[in-house]
Amino acid sequence: MKKIPLGIPGLDEMLGGGVPENHSILVCGGPGTGKTSFGMQYLYKGALMGEKGAFISLEQKSKRIVEDVQNAFSWNVEEEIEKGNLLMLDVDRYNFQNMIDLVQSSVMHHKVKRVVIDTITMLRLFFRDDYEFRKGLFNLLDFLSSINVTTIATVEKPYSVREEAVFGLEEFIADGVIMLYNMPKKNQRIRALEVLKMRGTDHSKSIYPFQIASDGLNVLLEEVL
Repeated sequence: MKKIPLGIPGLDEMLGGGVPENHSILVCGGPGTGKTSFGMQYLYKGALMGEKGAFISLEQKSKRIVEDVQNAFSWNVEEEIEKGNLLMLDVDRYNFQNMIDLVQSSVMHHKVKRVVIDTITMLRLFFRDDYEFRKGLFNLLDFLSSINVTTIATVEKPYSVREEAVFGLEEFIADGVIMLYNMPKKNQRIRALEVLKMRGTDHSKSIYPFQIASDGLNVLLEEVL
């Protein structure tokens, strides 16, 4: 099975080289855990390797995301956008069909191989009930997989430790789930992650701290929690 490296040191080692190609992976966590940075790092590192990516924003304006990333990291994201290696797409969060049309046309026309959807928590606004949401999300992820795209979708989950986690429809639909935590430790909080599930491949079952530095997210494998 071909694996796609996420471009996050330590995490790719936890996954034995990356995630299975064409799979859909949820990145779950609360505010400030680094979900958007995770997604942008996945796309940016892929662009540097010649794999085109698309960031689909359902919440913040993509212009603001690019500005934040440029200020926080030593990445030249704007250069990859200018080269056409990275697409930043803003979506009307209340029109699911327009979103599907935009994703299909952009991804297929530009031969995109990596997609980030930020955040599918907002996607629920498109639907009347959980059944319609599950069907819509499944169809979207299945379409992206069918055209050889490996997808990262972020999900808002307001918990700081594993024991607080409550899982919804999204986690059962996706091929993989990566959890980001803001864990309390004495008088501070530390960021940590774990791979909860990953269909088709073995992976580390441990929780590791990670840091967000100028070069992006780095998982500290020598400091298992």
